[in-house]
Amino acid sequence: MFLIRSAVRAIEALNNTIGNLVGIGLLVLIALVVWEVFLRYALNAPTTWGNELITYLFAGYILLGGGYTLLHRDHVAMDVVYSQLSPRKKAILDVLTAGFVLIYCIVLLQQTWIMTSDAWETGQRAGTDWGPLLYPVYAAMPIGAMLVLLQAIAKLFRDLYLAFTGDPLLPDPTADEQGGAVF
Repeated sequence: MFLIRSAVRAIEALNNTIGNLVGIGLLVLIALVVWEVFLRYALNAPTTWGNELITYLFAGYILLGGGYTLLHRDHVAMDVVYSQLSPRKKAILDVLTAGFVLIYCIVLLQQTWIMTSDAWETGQRAGTDWGPLLYPVYAAMPIGAMLVLLQAIAKLFRDLYLAFTGDPLLPDPTADEQGGAVF
């Protein structure tokens, strides 16, 4: 059990760290958007690369933040029934549906890896005036898929333990210091 707890802690720490770095990186994105808007509307001098870079960075931030979002249970959910269940019943339901999540993550990882590898091997560039190499942009996809996959596995371990024992494997990562839920 020590190894499972250690693995879950390590995965959650990794996703928490990446999520926090992505959050800080959003400040760079905001600065780029403000700069591009200033250049475009105040100076009437838009850049050829600004909107494209902003789009690539935004996509990367979304993909790299997936594991963090799963860790903190912030994905969009319709929980009319789910919210009425006890923690143990929620864990059982999550275990029953975990296979779909894992299959999705594995297929996503495989396909994005192929896409990124192809872009690397062929030196694929965007078909724009700026024409940046695409493999650095694409690399965020398999990395993000791997982070979500790892977090899904960590969640599965948490849910299995709770479903079988009725006790949490580790303290809830979404609770603050006073034990309340973070909103």
